[in-house]
Amino acid sequence: MNYDKILDEFIDEVKKEGTYATVEELKDVLYDTLKVIKYHKDDTPEELVDRIIDDNIKQLEEIRNNYPIPGYTVGVRVSNINVKLFGGDIDAFERKMPDNALFDVASVTKFYTQIVAYNLIKEGYFSLEDKVKDLDPRFVNVNDLTIRDVLTFTTEFKTNGRISDKVEVNEALNCLYQMEVVAKGAYNYNDLGMILMKELMENVTNKKYSELVDEYIVNKLGLLDTHLVVPKNKIELVTGSANAKLGKVNDPNALALGGYSGHAGIIASSDDLIKLGTGVASSDVIPRDMLKDAYTPGAKDIRGIMGNTYTSHEKGVDASYVDRLEPITNFAVQGSTRTQLTIGKDSTSTILLNPACMSIEQALEEEAKINEARALKGQNPLSLVKHFKFNQNGEAIEYNLIDARQMAPSGATIEKIITGNAKLALRLKFLNKVITNYDKNYKKEVNVSKGI
Repeated sequence: MNYDKILDEFIDEVKKEGTYATVEELKDVLYDTLKVIKYHKDDTPEELVDRIIDDNIKQLEEIRNNYPIPGYTVGVRVSNINVKLFGGDIDAFERKMPDNALFDVASVTKFYTQIVAYNLIKEGYFSLEDKVKDLDPRFVNVNDLTIRDVLTFTTEFKTNGRISDKVEVNEALNCLYQMEVVAKGAYNYNDLGMILMKELMENVTNKKYSELVDEYIVNKLGLLDTHLVVPKNKIELVTGSANAKLGKVNDPNALALGGYSGHAGIIASSDDLIKLGTGVASSDVIPRDMLKDAYTPGAKDIRGIMGNTYTSHEKGVDASYVDRLEPITNFAVQGSTRTQLTIGKDSTSTILLNPACMSIEQALEEEAKINEARALKGQNPLSLVKHFKFNQNGEAIEYNLIDARQMAPSGATIEKIITGNAKLALRLKFLNKVITNYDKNYKKEVNVSKGI
């Protein structure tokens, strides 16, 4: 078999598909993979994958050891090759990360809300030009706000006080319903729009948000580990949240509104996120004629028309959260808990870190370090560790927030793994081409799951 010829053909295909990476960049990533394949011709596909993932494992372990991140799960799926790498601990008590851990995916939840909304548009419940106040009169101060204004994230909102300061759910909802529009027309990433959409969609369908997520996503894709309310027998698998032991998320607004809302609240496994990404790319989870809104730039060139998605950019991760090596139609969604789902026609990947599962004591130490550095620069201190109390079913329950984004800075953690995943996806695509050149009828699933 002429491996060098196959490599040249593969790179031609990648360039024709569309990528910002140069031929030299692609060859540089694939050089070692070509050597592995050449020198280990008798290896099974699983054994070849096991050799290819060494760089990714080293990178993940280095990040975990250098930052306050107890553990991680990272998944990459390309065609029929599925890789999952997991390591470290599920929490601060040094319980080992299991292969089926459930992560608080934070703002990745917004993508689920968008999926439901696009399906409801397709089914005629409302249109992009319909006014919010006509669909849900509870929102009394939003004037001529349209569904398009909300879904494209081109509206700035304000509320009278913080939702998270309300102890009772009804108080939090009343605060939400009184929200006002400050400005429209410019890109404005916020939580309030998706919280509004959750309430509006429940109102127009007479179904709970959980039922809508089940109908349009969970049941359609056969997801078994995607939850808005975590079953009691799975709570010990929850990570990524300062409230994991309660099966709750790391978001005070979601907690104040009853535990979840349209902007945060989903808890899911890496496997289910991979299934979601694959389903979005290959089926009608998002109506096919609407999917382009996820990867086509909208009001901001690194954000999709859909508003909460990150799109491909020629500067790669220096500008967006999609690497130059990836196809230009790939897009990503992120959560503040240091989570990411990247979706493309030929590959899907996850990044699931759990820095918010460090102990409160360690979080306070990390906060002190950050504020000491800020003080030297003349900057005001940050409050990254907070405590809240909400009444749930007549009982006052205490929750915590660990905002670990500065403790685990994006450039040194998430962005490095984005590039690592992009390299691995490219290598797996090439491996798949070699396999299919050898056996055009090869259909076997290649699954490599490795705990470190």
